[in-house]
Amino acid sequence: MFNNYKPVKIEFEDGSVIIAGAGPGSLKLITYKVLNALMVADVIIYDALVNKNVLKFCKTKAKLIFAGKLKNKRACTQNDINLWLVKYAKAGKKVLRLKGGDPSFFSRASQESEYLQNHKIKFKIFSGITASQEAMKKLNSSFFNNSNVCNLITGHRSINYPNVDINYKSICSNNGKIIIYMGISQIEKIIDKLIENGRRIDTKVSIICNASLKKEKIWESKLKDLNKLIKKEKIKSPAIIVVN
Repeated sequence: MFNNYKPVKIEFEDGSVIIAGAGPGSLKLITYKVLNALMVADVIIYDALVNKNVLKFCKTKAKLIFAGKLKNKRACTQNDINLWLVKYAKAGKKVLRLKGGDPSFFSRASQESEYLQNHKIKFKIFSGITASQEAMKKLNSSFFNNSNVCNLITGHRSINYPNVDINYKSICSNNGKIIIYMGISQIEKIIDKLIENGRRIDTKVSIICNASLKKEKIWESKLKDLNKLIKKEKIKSPAIIVVN
C-alpha cells in the first residue's frame, strides 16, 4: 500500500510542528494529508497506538522518537514531549507529532498546542479518524439513539485536572449513548457509577477491541455482567466501550 505514492506539496514549514492523527489502526484509514506530512517530516514523535507499519513511509533520515504511554509504563513524560517539540522546531526541523485516532479526542493536543503557542512555534492540527467512528461503523450503529444525545467520556482523568471527575448524573439523565475511551482499567468504577446514577443493570453494552485491525474483536454484554466478561475474556486496551 502507498508503495508508488509520491507526497504532494503541503504547507509544512521548516521550524514548525504538525499535530496529526494516524487513525484507529488500519493503514487504509490514515488520511492522505497526514500521510503527506509523514513522508516529508524530519522528526516524528509518535504514540503507542500508532500502527508502526505507517512509519515505513517516513524519510530514510527522519528521526523517530517513541512517546508511548500504556498503563503505568511510559516511554517519557508529557514535559519531555513538549520540550522535544520546541527543541526540534527551533532547530529548523519539520516536526510531526503523530497520535492514534484523532488528535483532538482525549489526547494532549490542546496542551501541546498551548505550549507551542507560548514558545512562538508555528503549528497546525491535522484530523484523523477516531476509534469511536470505526467502532460505530463495525457495530452497524449511529452515535445517537432516540434521545439524539451522545456522550463521549474517557476512563482516564486529565493530567492537568486530576481532581475533576466525570458528571455521571448528567450523563445518565440525558439517556444518550455513552462511548467510553480508555475505560478498561477503570471499568468496575464506571459500571458502579452508571448504575448508581440510573442506568439499568440490563443495559446493552458493546466492546470493540483493536478496531479496524485484523485482530479486531467485538463482544456484547449487559452492564451488570460487563466486568465479568472483561476478566473472563482478558480484554485489554485499546478498546471502545459503547453503552446503549
